[in-house]
Parts: sequence; C-alpha cells; structure tokens
Amino acid sequence: MLLASRLRDKFPFYYGWVVVVASSTVVFARMAPAITTLTVLIFPMSQQLGWSRTLIAGAVSAGALASLALSPVVGWAIDRFGARPVLVVSGVVLGVALTSLAWATVPLTFYVAFAAARVVFHTSAPIGASTVASRWFIRKRGRAIGMIFLIGALGGILFTMVASLVVESYGLKATWITIGLIVLAVSVAPSLFLVAERPEDIGLRPDGVPPDRVMVTGAVPPTAQDNAGTNASGRPLGSDDDSWTLGDAIRTRTFWLLVSMGFAAFFVHTSIGVHMGAYFRDVGLGPASAALAVSLSWTVSAVGSVVWGWVTDRVDLRYAYSGMFLVQAGSTLYLIFVGGTGGVFLVAALFGIVSAGSNVVPAVMYANYFGRTSLGKIRGVGEIGVLFGQATGPVIAGVLFDLQGGYNTIFTVFVLLALTCSLLVLKARAPVRNQAALVT
Repeated sequence: MLLASRLRDKFPFYYGWVVVVASSTVVFARMAPAITTLTVLIFPMSQQLGWSRTLIAGAVSAGALASLALSPVVGWAIDRFGARPVLVVSGVVLGVALTSLAWATVPLTFYVAFAAARVVFHTSAPIGASTVASRWFIRKRGRAIGMIFLIGALGGILFTMVASLVVESYGLKATWITIGLIVLAVSVAPSLFLVAERPEDIGLRPDGVPPDRVMVTGAVPPTAQDNAGTNASGRPLGSDDDSWTLGDAIRTRTFWLLVSMGFAAFFVHTSIGVHMGAYFRDVGLGPASAALAVSLSWTVSAVGSVVWGWVTDRVDLRYAYSGMFLVQAGSTLYLIFVGGTGGVFLVAALFGIVSAGSNVVPAVMYANYFGRTSLGKIRGVGEIGVLFGQATGPVIAGVLFDLQGGYNTIFTVFVLLALTCSLLVLKARAPVRNQAALVT
C-alpha cells in the first residue's frame, strides 16, 4: 500500500491500470493447473502412472468440490481483509502445491495437491483480481476485467507449452517443478507491492476521475441499453450508494439465474477442456499438434477477453451472455464431426472464444448489477454454480467415454444445454430493490 501511494502519480496513465496488471499476475499463474495444462499431461500420466482418464479427471472435480466449500469463505476474506493479502497467499499456495506434484505418485497425494491448486484457480485468483478491478473501474469495468483475463489467457498459452515441451523431454517430475517455480516467480511480488484495494485508499477516484469533478459512475455510451447502466430508480449500477449486501442479492431471482447460468456454462466448458487434448489425440493428432491446438485456444481467448470486455461496456450484458452460449453450442456441435488438422484448430479457436466470454461477461454482470461494496461475498457465493458444473461435468464425460468408447452422447447433451441457456439468460435483467420481495 505504501509503495502504491508513492507510485500513484509516477505513470503517464491512471494507476488503476497498474493495479489491474499487478493483480492479473496471479490470474496468469492460476492457469498452471488449468484444464488445458492437464489435458496435455493426461495422456502421458495415464501411460506412466497407469491411471485411467476418469481417475485423472477426477482431480479436477475434487478441486471444484473443495472450492465449493471454500468459495464463500474466500469471498468473505476479500471483503474483510482485502484482495491484496488474499492474492499474495494464493500465489504462494499455488506455487508450493504444483511443485509438490513432482512427488505425487499415488492418487491420494495427487488429488490433495492438485485440488489445492484448483481452489486458487477457481476462487481466490479470479474473484480477487476481478473484485479489485471492479473497485478501481466503473465506466471502463469491462475493459479492465477483459485485461485481467487477457493476461490469464497468456498464462494458459505459456503453461500449456511448458507442459508439452518439458514432459516430452524430461518427464512428469521436471514438468511440475518447472511449473511451480514459474508460478512463484511471477505471482507473489506484484500483488504484494503494487496492489491497493480501492482508489480512494490512495487519494484517487474510480476511472481516474479528478477529485474536484462529480463522477457519473455508471455512465455508458448512448448506444447501450438503459438497464446496462442504471437501475429502475435511475441510480448508476455499480455505484457505492447502490451496492447490494449479500443478503439482499441472494433474495433476487437475477442472482440465482446467474448462478444457474454459471453452472451450465462450466459444466460444458470444463468437460470439453479436460478431455479436449486426449480427444484430439483420439482423432489422429500427434502430441505436438494437440498441444499447439490447445495453445491456439488460449491465444484466441487472450484476444477474445479484450473483445468481450469492449462488448460488455457497450452492449446489454444479457445479449452478450446469450451470444456466448450460442458460440458454445455451435463449437460443441462442430466438435462431434471434427476431422483433420484444420478442423481441430478451428474448434480450438471457438473454444477460446467461449473461454474468454465465460470469464469476462459474468464478472462484469455481478459487478454492474450488485455494486462494489460486498462484491467479494456475492461473487464467492455466486461461484457455487460454476464450481458445481466444474465438479460434475468432467467426471460424467469421463464415465461416458469409458462406457461408450467415445464422447458423442455427452457432446450432444452439451449442445442442447447451451442452446437452452442462450434463451434463459435473456431473463437476467438488472435487479431492483423491490425484487427481493418477489422471492419466497
């Protein structure tokens, strides 16, 4: 905090962007245990350790289940102690857990260490960083959160390629040690020294508005829908005088609709992500090409995060979320019939578009709909839907693969689910105060 106060006027741009980049280093590091890293390693792990794909994929579900219990606690800690200490601790825990996987040669130790890393992946890293960005930015909130997930996607590219190259040349043990050391090197110091919780803490205002000017916190371009920027009473969404408590938020239908959409989006997304690398191998790609296809998805996700951030600042958020589900349905349908290297790379690119949208759009919706004050707690509880989807999807897909020898049935279910959600999410309007009375 002291260093942030000293540096706030040293840059030719608003210090909020420094905070965004510094907190994003933990989101960058959290991609080390991402499903795309595991999907590169699932094939050599099954061969070297003799584990089934279902057993390995179960570690993802174990992490999601642990996160289900801890997500509300993480949200509370962010609001109580601040995002900065949570992000610093997250970087340390993540690096230590991943390094320890070098010695995890039985399922129990693998599950414990990988689940610990996935708790950071699911909860403290994305919730902490996006909460900080939402407190520093209101008018440019979508772009700030898009920047966070852009940097995170770059981490996905790096760790996917590191995993692919190191495991082929040096084996699994060296791969986990290398990944863990990279995490510790990039994630701890920036959050510790550069992040301030709120602009007001160091004498600034959200979006860099000068202190002597009245800030219209919810201002949106005139082309955006009215309910994207203000609530029914005309107050700007996301401003402190319109911030919701957790108790008020969970009494609205909108909150639970967002929870349900998070479940559906990640039930599909995580399942495909965990099995994608192995599926690409099944359809004839070599290990290097499969890893390159997965890396392409992260490249597209990086660019897509910025694009989705720009979209959320200008388009009704319900329509943006609906569009994401339509892309998810189309890409999954295409995945059933994919063939050849070109087809695989196309579906990987579409997967990247969905990955970016599923991260950026809901984060902006929660902040715009429920404000800054209790955002950590609200996000912590809201992530229950995402985590439940991530816990159940990969295992169900793995079991069906083992029973049927293919993924066509579960992919068809995914298509139908995504299409249904593209319509249901249109009902996720910005909540109003008297909406709480409608929930019994």
